[in-house]
Amino acid sequence: MSNNKIFPYKIDASQHSSDIQYVACKNAAVVHIPLLDKLVEKEMKHPAKINGFVAIICTKGTVTLNIHMNDYTMQTGHMIVAPSSVISFKQCNNCELYIIGFTNEFAIDMNIELRMIMPLVSSLHSQCIMYKIEREDVLNDIPKSFRSLHEEFTAPHNNTGSNSDIFREYAVRHMFAAMVYRICQMVSNINSIETDVAPKDRSSDYFKQLISLLHDHYKTERSVEFYASQMNLTPKHLSRVVRNYSGKSVHQWIDEFVVLEIKNLLKFSDLSIQQISYELNFPNPSFMGQYFKRITGKTPGEYRKEM
Repeated sequence: MSNNKIFPYKIDASQHSSDIQYVACKNAAVVHIPLLDKLVEKEMKHPAKINGFVAIICTKGTVTLNIHMNDYTMQTGHMIVAPSSVISFKQCNNCELYIIGFTNEFAIDMNIELRMIMPLVSSLHSQCIMYKIEREDVLNDIPKSFRSLHEEFTAPHNNTGSNSDIFREYAVRHMFAAMVYRICQMVSNINSIETDVAPKDRSSDYFKQLISLLHDHYKTERSVEFYASQMNLTPKHLSRVVRNYSGKSVHQWIDEFVVLEIKNLLKFSDLSIQQISYELNFPNPSFMGQYFKRITGKTPGEYRKEM
């Protein structure tokens, strides 16, 4: 998996600018954004899919972002952990972020135990977890680790030996793994967990189960009947519970998932509109275009041209 699939925003042209710093190795990437505000106004206002396990750490300011259809407001010291997710950034104020992403392949190669990062959840399909890092010295370890990693990544190449690039890759990968282990250590020492999701009840369980099923099936299944049958509920019961709990219908949640993925592919892939329609199991591009315009007010072509 290429690194732009882990972090799909167009970072190549700006990775040496003051807007963003980027380090990548095989199946892993870490991004430092000193001031998110400017990027949210431009590139990062679009929803994007991060394909890999992700940790987002706010070291300054505030930001509201949407992950897995839930809004989270991060402040200084907050860390969010999540699986592969469609993420969209919203309001922010003087916000500095570190975004760390890696795939299962990287974790296996480097012997990273994913359960160390997710000790309190069996599944993160329906929501992610936000931790509060209370100790300032622990929070400061993230910028220190990133600086060391970035210095190694950007150091001038030594071409005296044919294996110099291989050794550099090994060094970066092991430094990156050390950074991930540091996050694991922080998570294991943190007791306070915060989410913007309502306290657990039966309706909450049903809603989380629906979101989990949508995450797995939205590309092929778009009927209330399918999701109700998977949950052993009647469509009428599921519809009533979801609307009362979330304020949106099941159909609206299905549309949210599908439209976010269309936007993500239009923005961050080279797939044609026809290919996207096939990828998302539409009968033809015309049908997808009508569907997309009904919800967004724009055709897929118009949305792609505006980016």
